[in-house]
Amino acid sequence: MASKNESIGKTLGVVVALCLVCAVIVSFASVQLRPLQQENKLKDIQSNILAAAGFEGVTNVQTTFDENIETIVVNVEDGQQVQFDSEQARVDWIKAYDFEKSKFDAAMSIKLTKDQDKAGIQRRTTEAPVYISRAEDGSVKSIILPIQGYGLWGVMYGFLALENDGETVKNLIFYKHNETPGLGGEIQNPTWTAQWQGKELPVDLVKSGADTNHEVDGLSGATLTSNGVDNTVDYWTGDHGFGPFLAKVREGALK
Repeated sequence: MASKNESIGKTLGVVVALCLVCAVIVSFASVQLRPLQQENKLKDIQSNILAAAGFEGVTNVQTTFDENIETIVVNVEDGQQVQFDSEQARVDWIKAYDFEKSKFDAAMSIKLTKDQDKAGIQRRTTEAPVYISRAEDGSVKSIILPIQGYGLWGVMYGFLALENDGETVKNLIFYKHNETPGLGGEIQNPTWTAQWQGKELPVDLVKSGADTNHEVDGLSGATLTSNGVDNTVDYWTGDHGFGPFLAKVREGALK
């Protein structure tokens, strides 16, 4: 009996030791890979911003982004551009901002009331990045707004690009969502997103037969996703989103 108990004890000891070794290896790998994961996440975000701005076939994302896109930080409440004490402070804020997590940071966000929360996101950061695509002469070509809103199965993350007038849609891109493939998942279909190009705010999704410059056909068989997109765009271009900022753009504040 003692021999059997001793054997079981040794077996358990080996199992525990292996678990500890594996945990150490996994933790070490996670720490070592984190910078690479963050870099890849940043490149993916930048790639989608460039696509929204109309850049195609980009091979060097970082260089193209740095040469053509200016990142500003906007106070969502009043639409004013945030002024930082130093360039490093601005860079640090941009690096710290996370499209999925920052809104849950109480120091960076506010809770939305039911009447305010048309997009179904619960919380919204008080300050947010806005991306400006500039021509070689420095003039504004387009304005790219980060947007997010609830669809059928979860939050949809994307970018809405507007022409320099602040009211004409240049592009709409959703880069992350949980919508049903073949139905709501068609929000990533270029044929559908192409309908948005040239539309003027406010834009409404209709069941079919969009025939004005303020209408887009909804997704067939995906009413709730279509409603989610409609509410998302309305929210972020409205009073509780980037509306105050866009009003200043239309007044000529963005040079």
